[in-house]
Amino acid sequence: MTVRFIPLPVTRRRWMVAMALAMCACRSDIAFAQQPPAVPVTAITARTEQLDRVINGIGTVAPLQSVTVRSRIDGQVTEIPFSEGEMVEKGSVILKLDDRELVAALTSAKAKKAQDVAQLNSAKADAQRYAALAEKGVASASTMEQKNATSEQYAAAVQSDDALIKSAETQLSFATVVAPFSGRTGFKQVDVGSVISANSTDGIVTITQMNPIAVSFVAPGDRFGEIREALRQGIAEVTLVSTDGARTLAKGRLTIMDNAVDASNGSIHLKATFDNKDGALWPGLPVATILTVEKRGGVVVPDKALARGRDGLYAYVVSADGKVTKRSVKTAFVTDAMALVTDGIQEGEQVVMDGQSRIGNGAIVTVTPWTGAPTGELAEKATH
Repeated sequence: MTVRFIPLPVTRRRWMVAMALAMCACRSDIAFAQQPPAVPVTAITARTEQLDRVINGIGTVAPLQSVTVRSRIDGQVTEIPFSEGEMVEKGSVILKLDDRELVAALTSAKAKKAQDVAQLNSAKADAQRYAALAEKGVASASTMEQKNATSEQYAAAVQSDDALIKSAETQLSFATVVAPFSGRTGFKQVDVGSVISANSTDGIVTITQMNPIAVSFVAPGDRFGEIREALRQGIAEVTLVSTDGARTLAKGRLTIMDNAVDASNGSIHLKATFDNKDGALWPGLPVATILTVEKRGGVVVPDKALARGRDGLYAYVVSADGKVTKRSVKTAFVTDAMALVTDGIQEGEQVVMDGQSRIGNGAIVTVTPWTGAPTGELAEKATH
């Protein structure tokens, strides 16, 4: 039996071919539709740099020296050559007292010395003359001894006169009060013409040293080991910031760590010294302190790039093909919202910053460099 092939009409064959092509195109569209779209994210490139480990605190500006200047003698004020609130140098005159009586006492002491010196010279000459006569047997030994005693008596009187002159000069110097160190004056407590007493508790004026100046602050007592090591290595730097965090006031160094931790609150008292030529620091001013206890280099990324999960920190790293990989991350510390990474991220890798909640391991993303917040088209897409 012979089977014969009967060809279909041409239009029928074309219709079947068209249907087959349409079915293939439909499968392709379905496969394309099933592929998830790329998620817009921002990312930052991890870089290697030095990061400081710090201890934050609150402190108060305190002068290294502050003294209430007082007179050491009684007297009437004749001159006050300083102005309230001005800077005075060490040794500059603060106040002068009426010194006429003191000058007279000094003059009298000097005159008494001159008189005693003249008598001493005369007594020495007599003693030498009688010594020569005694050798010749003309003068008696007792007379010679008497002349020597008189000479020694006047020599002692001259020594007493020297002491009185020194005392009178010292008392006269007290009539001029000078600044014990350079600093800023406060309000004066006396006026020209007033009579002051050495026993007065009010004093003349308070002088406060302004440069250099200190800041007293506290740190957690359990970190005294880090602080002590930083002091030993010479890296214990302290940065002062205004309490609102708006501006940096000064940078200095930690100079003193207390010898004991305060058992009542578990803190340790510290003091740092600062250059204050511009007068930015004022005694009593509250400030925020940033104490550096360690300087370490490594891979640094913003702390915002690290998410917290049940197993610890993790981050999404963008590969060259646009896919993200979830990595477990370990850090040493965080300073100023920057984290020092010890494991999980390498230098030069792109780490997702914004959009972490919309992606998972292996997700395809479109990356925009991070500038601090989503902007433009990325922000618009993120809201849909």
